[in-house]
Amino acid sequence: MATLGLTHLWTFARILFVARSAPATPASFPALAILGNRLNSNGSPSRDFRQRLEHGLLLWRTSGPFDILVIGGAVSSELSEAGAGQTYLQEHGVESAYIHQEATSLNTLENFRHARAWFAGFPSAGVVSNRYHLARVLDLARGLGLQVQPCAAENKLHFWRHWHRWLLETMFLHWYWSGRWYAQLTGNRRMLEKISVVSDNQHSA
Repeated sequence: MATLGLTHLWTFARILFVARSAPATPASFPALAILGNRLNSNGSPSRDFRQRLEHGLLLWRTSGPFDILVIGGAVSSELSEAGAGQTYLQEHGVESAYIHQEATSLNTLENFRHARAWFAGFPSAGVVSNRYHLARVLDLARGLGLQVQPCAAENKLHFWRHWHRWLLETMFLHWYWSGRWYAQLTGNRRMLEKISVVSDNQHSA
């Protein structure tokens, strides 16, 4: 309200810019993380999740083998998104030795926080998600100090197919940055530790 919606417009513009500019294949990636998405009622991957998995499969077949981390907890079913994703990858030819899971989290920020140890094992890792989701993925991951490269699940941007997703992503990303700026202004260490890397100077302040 204070900015008359200008910060929301800035957030939307950033989401669109990242969505348009993200490559479908990163320049170099020794490992790949695939972001989960809510499962269908029968426990199978949703259309967007399946698109992410299919793109990960394509990269593994053409540039692999390499380690894959499938990310996503159990939100609306007993089976986790990571578990469903691993099953899908194995059914399509990826050996189980190359697949890892982060299945304990219920949102994207927790996903990255709990997967820090896996990401730390590589100088950088590709992260596969739909184009509408990539800006939030990058900001959350890099805020936690993770070295990641965006990898779009779609070859082209399809804005109208996911128009409602763009609005939701604008709200989610704006909420994240509002919370981060508030935590920095107020020196809220507890909040900062949850969403970003807190430097030694910040701890001793």
